[in-house]
Amino acid sequence: MKAKLLLSIVAVVSLCTSTARAQMGFGKPKDIAIIKSQPLVVILKDEDPKELKKLAKKPEELADYKASISDYNQQMELLAPKLWKFSSSVAFKHESELEALRKAKHTQCGVLKHADFVLAQRHSSIGLGTMAKPANSYYTSEHISALVLEVVGDGGASKVWHVQLAPGPIYTSDIIFSLATIQTYIQSRVDGRTGVEMRDEIARNSKKLPGKTLLIDEEDLKRGLAAADIKLAYPFPYQVVSRSTIETAAASYDSRYAYIRLYPITDGMVAQVAVDAATSDIMGLSLPGGLIASGSSITKGSLKDFAKAAGK
Repeated sequence: MKAKLLLSIVAVVSLCTSTARAQMGFGKPKDIAIIKSQPLVVILKDEDPKELKKLAKKPEELADYKASISDYNQQMELLAPKLWKFSSSVAFKHESELEALRKAKHTQCGVLKHADFVLAQRHSSIGLGTMAKPANSYYTSEHISALVLEVVGDGGASKVWHVQLAPGPIYTSDIIFSLATIQTYIQSRVDGRTGVEMRDEIARNSKKLPGKTLLIDEEDLKRGLAAADIKLAYPFPYQVVSRSTIETAAASYDSRYAYIRLYPITDGMVAQVAVDAATSDIMGLSLPGGLIASGSSITKGSLKDFAKAAGK
């Protein structure tokens, strides 16, 4: 299970299922060519009138909502032109302009946006099955928050790739990681790299973990996990820090640090990845539990997984 999930995340595949393997079809050569040949359109958020009405009598929540929209837009305007290198340049439009882009005749462009959507999954209930005797299957759907890259225009939209985001605020580190990861994926498609090659690269990156200080968000750390327990599970340099410390390391691309990022697979399963603050490269993976209640906290098992990946 972990080997398949590692391959999925390395290839930026969202789910460790047959559906996920089919998703490797995303990033069609013609779509990637469109993205590469012209400016990438980054969609800035608009305040939702329905949300404003709902929060009208809740001034604190209304202020938080408005601030989240403004902060996201400011971060995108700052980071996208700086970090997006796959296209010739970056342009910005608002959500209110997206439909016009979609309807534009004989014109297509690459679009990056934040979206909440429902993702269907196919599960095999009795083994993998064969061509002659397919396995029984069932389907579920999951709500996903993600940064999504699409080719939009000529009356439609074609998804190229997406990177899931953990519930809650969209941090600067989320945007930096997502922009890097999406570009790694589409460049890998251009270069014809295999999942095995990408997995091997992660394994090589993991060996660099002992030379970094691993930053652990104090809010993500499982309650009751003592310093001695952490040291026993992860015998390399680490610090338990505030979220702001992690954001500073990511925003300054500080080569001294790696940090743990929650990586939702679905809304019922959360993996954790160790990320190089300097490059956004994935340096290790942990899937400590199948449910968000266990998977969203950093445990001794999580840290042992990272230590094992690092060669301990």
